[in-house]
Amino acid sequence: MNKERIAVIGLGQFGTSLVRELARNKVEILAIDKDPRKVEEIAEYCDDALTLDILDEEAIRDHLTGVQTLVVCIGETPMPGILLTTIAKELDIPRILVRAHGNTAKKILLKLGADDVYSPEKKAAHQMAQKLAVPNFVDSLPMMEDQAIVEIPVPESWLGQTIGEINIRQKHALNLICIQRAGTAEADFSPAIDDPLLEGDKIYLLGSKDRLANLKQLDS
Repeated sequence: MNKERIAVIGLGQFGTSLVRELARNKVEILAIDKDPRKVEEIAEYCDDALTLDILDEEAIRDHLTGVQTLVVCIGETPMPGILLTTIAKELDIPRILVRAHGNTAKKILLKLGADDVYSPEKKAAHQMAQKLAVPNFVDSLPMMEDQAIVEIPVPESWLGQTIGEINIRQKHALNLICIQRAGTAEADFSPAIDDPLLEGDKIYLLGSKDRLANLKQLDS
């Protein structure tokens, strides 16, 4: 299985932490920043670490070729995200995540083709509020390094079948955590065994990364 190549642009505190966490997984990492000191500090965790200014569009384009996921960690102003999202779409990079603040910047970036616009500060504040307000609140589960939880559309070959018919745990050694039905924001954590999976539904699965990756081959 080929490794996914992930580019992280912007090596501030968040970008640097992201690279270090990614290094624990089976991915190729390309890290880019205009500050050579930051690049040098993170180079040991990366397959490639480059000192580049994002205004050097030709160089950025050259080095983003072959990247499957781009994560833009520069979010103080919207312009870097706008520029890099535009370049990434022209290069047909499948997944683009951009850091930004404010609804206006988010709307612009999503319209340009970003798959997700995130704010680590906002997420951290939300998690802190939950921990303060809800006794024994947890925002993560203890898992082995080779385990993950994923959210995926229902595989085409499963559509119309019931949960009992698919027999996910026995046939695929995966655990169905919940189902998010098409057109709703709520998740069903206790679906009935005779509930069919329908087009537009999303399922959340827990299991080994290898077995989760194998699901992609079901409809290929």
